[in-house]
Amino acid sequence: MELTQATVNDLLDRLGPGAGHLYLPGALDPQALTDLLGGRYGAPRTLVLDGFTDPTADGSRGAGLLTPFEGRAVTIRAWAYGDRWIGTGTARDAAGIVRPVLVAARREVPEPLAAAPGEDVD
Repeated sequence: MELTQATVNDLLDRLGPGAGHLYLPGALDPQALTDLLGGRYGAPRTLVLDGFTDPTADGSRGAGLLTPFEGRAVTIRAWAYGDRWIGTGTARDAAGIVRPVLVAARREVPEPLAAAPGEDVD
C-alpha cells in the first residue's frame, strides 16, 4: 500500500465520523503514516511508547484511542482535531502480532463561554 494524503483520506473515511480502528497491512511503515498525519495535524502527542502508556492520558487527553486495543498498544501517537482524536502507531492483534493501526475516538470539546448581554464577543 502506497501512502499518500489521498490514501490517508480513504483510511479515515473507513473509520467513519465517530470512533473506530483499523489494523493495517504489516508491510505499511507506521512512521510514514505518522509523518503524513503530522503534516496534516501538527505535532503529535505520544500516548504509548514501547508498550508503556503515558500516565497523564485520560479522557480529555486521548485515552479513548487506547480502548480498542485492551492493553495491546505498543506505540500510539495522537492528534486532537475538532471533536475527534486521531491516532496511529502499532498494536498487537488478537494473535499477538504487532501491526500498524489507525484509530479514531470521540473528543469532548468544551462549550464556548457565553457572553453576558451587551458584552462584545471577540
